[in-house]
Amino acid sequence: MGTISGLVSLFCMVAVSSLNIGDVAPSLEGNQWLKGNAPVFRNQVTVVEFWRTTCGNCKAQIPHLTSLQKKYGNRISIVALSMEPLDKLDEFVKVNGDQMGFTIGKLSRELEDRYLAGIKSVPHAVLINRDGLIIWKGHPKEIDDILARTVEGKIDLVQLKQIDMLEISLNDAIKTNDLTNIDTIYKKLLAADPSNVLGLEIGMKMVKYNSEPSTVKEMFDKIELTGLSGDKANVFAMMLLSDSDLAYRYPESAVRLVLYSMKQNPENDSYMNTCARLFYCLGDIKKAIAWQNKALELNSKQSSYKHNLDYYLSIKAIRENNQLDLMN
Repeated sequence: MGTISGLVSLFCMVAVSSLNIGDVAPSLEGNQWLKGNAPVFRNQVTVVEFWRTTCGNCKAQIPHLTSLQKKYGNRISIVALSMEPLDKLDEFVKVNGDQMGFTIGKLSRELEDRYLAGIKSVPHAVLINRDGLIIWKGHPKEIDDILARTVEGKIDLVQLKQIDMLEISLNDAIKTNDLTNIDTIYKKLLAADPSNVLGLEIGMKMVKYNSEPSTVKEMFDKIELTGLSGDKANVFAMMLLSDSDLAYRYPESAVRLVLYSMKQNPENDSYMNTCARLFYCLGDIKKAIAWQNKALELNSKQSSYKHNLDYYLSIKAIRENNQLDLMN
């Protein structure tokens, strides 16, 4: 087992909103609207996204949210609220409003305090069901699966509340660095939700602290692919392929996650980058280079892709030049 000093500071604080799953969503009346009107929560699924015009990740979600609004039509209402000055927001909307196929408003100070207390960064989204209850909170890029199940009426609110309370309890245990509780709670969290990102991240830290590498495979093999987003599958795969300690790398478990994410979106450069990493771990340097090149072609601005490609090429050169002959 590792030392206590080796674990302290490994746990980052988890943002916990003052609004919990199952709470009644505060009305959006009182905001100023630049496009569309205040949504009525009852009898309609609502997505409320909080963003800033200067946030690159926020602007990257504009096409995503627009496509979701178009896909579901009047079955949902997507609302984007910014805390920025009205004139700045208005200028942005005048230039980009045609690309934003959803309601846009200026968030009031009162609602900022109610919705964003405890939230440190944007974009941040809240999903509200037809009864006006909050059923999900998180990054909007992860909303697709839970949104689809909400629209279809396939949500277990009791289970969602249980998961939310376990996440809050885990956060409290992290605050006090209570290792016994952390260990107990993350296991309960993964039992309730095997693909819970927080549970898996904390689980990875705990199994390394306890020097139990085989537990990593057990955790990730329990992840259910049904309903899993391609982004989550990709994140989990990279976790299994990139740990600095080789004992905690499990490419055999990453294979199904990589295949799943690529099936969800075969043209995603981030998924291609992970695919390249998988082939590198499996010893197929030619395929690693091929997939890294594909990722770089799709997104030439991602500097890490170029660094990865250069690394794979250097490995290929070492093999071809037989520089290790003297070690035979």
